[in-house]
Amino acid sequence: MLQPRLLELLTFLSSESRTLTADELARKLAVSERTVRSDIKLLQQELPADYAKIESLRGKGYQLIVIEEKLFQQYLQETIRVKQERLYTRVETPAERVNHLMQLLLLADSFIKMEDLAQACFVSFPTVQNDLKQVRSLLQQSGLDLQKKPKYGIRIAGTETEKRYFLSAFFSKQAGWHKPYSLPDAIVSEAEIRYVHDIVHKFVTENNLMLSDVAVQNLVTHIAIACRRIKDEQYVELAPDAMQDIIQQPAFREAAQLTAMLEAELHLFFPQVEVAYMTIHLMGTDYVSKSKLDGHIGMPDLASAIVARIYDKTGLDLRSDQELLHGLSLHLKPAVHRHLYAMNVRNPLLEDIKRHYPLAFEAAVIGACAVEKEISIQLAEEEIGYLALHIGAAIERSGKTVRKIRCLLVCASGAGSAQLLRYKLQSLFPDKLDIIDTIEYYRLLREKEWDADLIISTIPIESTVTPLPVILVPVILDKEAISKLEAYLHFGQQIRYIKPAYVFLQQDLRSQEEVLAYLTEVLQSDGKVGEDFLTAVYERESMAPTSFGNFVAVPHPIEARVEETLWVICTLKQPIDWAGKQVRFVCLLCIEKESDEDFTGMYQQLVRIIEEPEHVQKLLKAESYEDFHKALVSI
Repeated sequence: MLQPRLLELLTFLSSESRTLTADELARKLAVSERTVRSDIKLLQQELPADYAKIESLRGKGYQLIVIEEKLFQQYLQETIRVKQERLYTRVETPAERVNHLMQLLLLADSFIKMEDLAQACFVSFPTVQNDLKQVRSLLQQSGLDLQKKPKYGIRIAGTETEKRYFLSAFFSKQAGWHKPYSLPDAIVSEAEIRYVHDIVHKFVTENNLMLSDVAVQNLVTHIAIACRRIKDEQYVELAPDAMQDIIQQPAFREAAQLTAMLEAELHLFFPQVEVAYMTIHLMGTDYVSKSKLDGHIGMPDLASAIVARIYDKTGLDLRSDQELLHGLSLHLKPAVHRHLYAMNVRNPLLEDIKRHYPLAFEAAVIGACAVEKEISIQLAEEEIGYLALHIGAAIERSGKTVRKIRCLLVCASGAGSAQLLRYKLQSLFPDKLDIIDTIEYYRLLREKEWDADLIISTIPIESTVTPLPVILVPVILDKEAISKLEAYLHFGQQIRYIKPAYVFLQQDLRSQEEVLAYLTEVLQSDGKVGEDFLTAVYERESMAPTSFGNFVAVPHPIEARVEETLWVICTLKQPIDWAGKQVRFVCLLCIEKESDEDFTGMYQQLVRIIEEPEHVQKLLKAESYEDFHKALVSI
């Protein structure tokens, strides 16, 4: 698909039978001769070879040679038609209009009148005004804004660097893992992307750089955007001290090599400031050497600080995992570079990481707190996601599994029947049950403290006797008893965190704020949490939203703040917005402070809910605690 300027160039060439000089073409297109030469090369690649070609005559200029007149005219008319559709597209939804308006504004070099924007989207003036509120909100998140000028219209105001970062971030969010380059064709064509990708791949290969596919994709995207902006003679600006600092970096020499390759292939000129901009992006990959971080803590020390804080706050001990420490150390340096230069990074795995590896992600959030404490840098959610990948791999290497449930067996019918029941349970559940003792009922009354998670009893036991959950079974286990035990062992370890008093079903709450305020108020009235609990929950939300998709949110503080681990459940009649995701199932997670319990199993069970839509729907249909409990154990 031809970009508007390439189409204008082709149309002009086709209207003239004579040779046109680069100067004539430059004046016609209002660009430099260097840009003309670059565009001619791109146009030659885009033109179907059987239809036409562009001849370059040394000392004279360029001439379009049509090979198949009919086919060429059809091609030209179709390209013009597509251009009209792109610029004047009937976009139906507000999201589509916002996307289209964003493209028009980003491509404009000057002010655009509101009536022209309305005409471009085939909507009314008030509709465009309303859509521009969303455009402004998105721009402001990246330090940009809309500037209005009476009688002239509006344009995007901000630095060139901010505009480029926004282009990358905004359109990358609309791409998945299998569509790494999602820039609109009007901004960067597929042909340009392919050219840049091939040059970057050659550069990476020749310099023996070990970059992930995502790192290469990020680099290619930023370079392709830079090339387009340079063609439009829109250059970045850097402060003199920052410029000198970057020039001193070893990566500057490599950036100069890369820009030289781009100049040779694309016929562009990269001024020194653009070479410095390229250096910043190289430093934001795993390719870094001496940098402006020399005055900060070393990256190995920072990696150690991360795993130490994770151990301190969760009990998850990864301090001796050298592979993790090495991986974090390598990743942190470019990650901090990206922060220092306000670079965005694309993490196409982020939502999957949050949904399928919540324990690793929460550990990474705690690790990000360590980074902020040590070097006063707050990592973005995408960066936290990459930390979680390293931590998740370490958890897998550690071979952590859900520990057996510690069970106390109460049997009143004598030692023989007690042993029979014990051996039967051990044979049925060898990997799930750890029977720590077999006792009589009077011992349970006499000794209140037992290091157990569960009591299996052949006699009824009142809840006033023990706080532990009790499963009543016959001495000779029947099918019903075995099914009851299987259901508990499947999800029972976590069911003990869910109490009827803290399960609120089919609530008519209308916002995230209402939900969190309501649940916190209940906990405060019962003396479960302090006055700072809600503030701590919002602090965690500010680091990375706890909405995981599938209508589920699991809010919680970063650090444990309660005396007893609880899941406070709330289901909603209607979905609410939670950081851009629709939510109907909320599990307010309260973790016991200073607990030595391994919560790996708890997070694994949360994953069972989060990652399966049918599980969530079962729980959302429940209208009573009994229905909810039944649905939970069936998952």
